[in-house]
Amino acid sequence: MKKAWLNRKYITKLACGGTTCIFSLLGFIGTFASLGEIVPSNWRVEYKILLSIGILLFVFVFFWCVCAILFERKKRIEIFEANNNCHVYVQYGDVFSEDEVNDPNQRRSIIIPVNRCFDTIVDDDLVSSRTLHGIAFKKLYSSGQYDENSLNIAIHNDLNIRQGVVPESISINEKRKGNFKRYDVGTVAEVKESNKCTYFLIGLSTFDYNLSAHTTREEYVLAMQKMIEYCNARSQGFPIVMPLIGAGQSRTGNSERAILEYIIGLLKMNKSLIMSDIHIVVRNSGKETIPITEL
Repeated sequence: MKKAWLNRKYITKLACGGTTCIFSLLGFIGTFASLGEIVPSNWRVEYKILLSIGILLFVFVFFWCVCAILFERKKRIEIFEANNNCHVYVQYGDVFSEDEVNDPNQRRSIIIPVNRCFDTIVDDDLVSSRTLHGIAFKKLYSSGQYDENSLNIAIHNDLNIRQGVVPESISINEKRKGNFKRYDVGTVAEVKESNKCTYFLIGLSTFDYNLSAHTTREEYVLAMQKMIEYCNARSQGFPIVMPLIGAGQSRTGNSERAILEYIIGLLKMNKSLIMSDIHIVVRNSGKETIPITEL
């Protein structure tokens, strides 16, 4: 019930609505039949008041518990509706799970934040295996579709040949390992994970010589705007699965809650560009710390 308690404001609002409906219904019934006959006529006024308060509390607690149970079982919360009956959802889950979209058999695109050099070496030095970047690439390697070299070629072919993106060259003094071609912030490369799943790799962070990631607020804002525009152009109407971009080792300096609120606000501002369902996924372990209601 920790998930429900974290989102208690939302559940309390629902419970208040249910309680109000019940008492409105009783008031309507009372216009045709006297409810006062239920209470013995010799009761003192204060007892009747206490009984009324007790009934009110009982009904409220009942509705709160029902709403909490329903909320615990609820897969996702709809935030708003965009164009062509497309919706933006927020949910707890795993971005890589096919169950995060409404139809698991439908094609989907998953947004994966990576560094701007699109490095493919997952060795817990250059790229950490605990980041979404590392986890996604490890999945590609374990499936046998790619190794570090073939994935590197596929990414740069997508960027350089399909999109015609020209990177800048950096020196070993700026970054001691990995690729030395760095792309503009917000550049997106597509990698096909399967017939039902495509990764949208968004270049977000810059690695320094010590391979520490850095992202300024200006870079983050620009990257997110470019991501929305890219999804508009390339989602083909299929659902988008989006993590809390910038919440990991990108070092944006923002909390996960602040990032969630910013993403929702930015999507609302770009409502006209949303042409597919968007599922914003909060990590399952965030159920105890990150409320997904009141957005």
